[in-house]
Amino acid sequence: MTEDANTVKDGTNFEMEPKEEANSVKFPIRLTMDKRIELVIAGAIVLFGIFLIAGAVKFQKGVVPDPITSKGMPYLIGSFCIACGIALGALRLKSWSVLPGNMVPGEGHEDEERHPSSWVRVFSIVLTTWLSVVLLNSVGYLIVTPIFMIISIWLMGTRSWGKLVIFPIVYTLLTWYLFSQPLQFVLPLGFLAPFFRSHGLTP
Repeated sequence: MTEDANTVKDGTNFEMEPKEEANSVKFPIRLTMDKRIELVIAGAIVLFGIFLIAGAVKFQKGVVPDPITSKGMPYLIGSFCIACGIALGALRLKSWSVLPGNMVPGEGHEDEERHPSSWVRVFSIVLTTWLSVVLLNSVGYLIVTPIFMIISIWLMGTRSWGKLVIFPIVYTLLTWYLFSQPLQFVLPLGFLAPFFRSHGLTP
């Protein structure tokens, strides 16, 4: 960064031009992210991970045999949160030596080109998620999951058949097989349960 970057005021633009490049172009950089707030968030993520692991220690083993046990998922998510929080904090501390001051360049843009933000899209995905949870037991994982994914992907603007239809179906079948067969999880199958039970694919 140049000296101009260190003296620029928060939330303002300045232009930066790389040296010794024939095709260099000027581009604006906005100093809009506060390192202190990001450090607090990183610390909160670490604490959340510790909270998950500490709470899982008290979990009792279930009656049904489970290779992962009831503690497995909280341990995994907690460890992931701790690792990510530490990594984010380390990166932000490193940026303090590169760019003095409390502000750093903002990441991304206010709006992605050709994909404007929309509260309708957000709440439609939330509603779809809620409906999928409500219908999971009665309709079944194999039907609810691909429909939920297809609607969500479509709402995000994807129109490719591979991503919109093939990926949700393949993902649903693979995850159902992985969790219901090798790991012996009982996933809700809804009205399809008698068919799968008659073929020995579910208890």
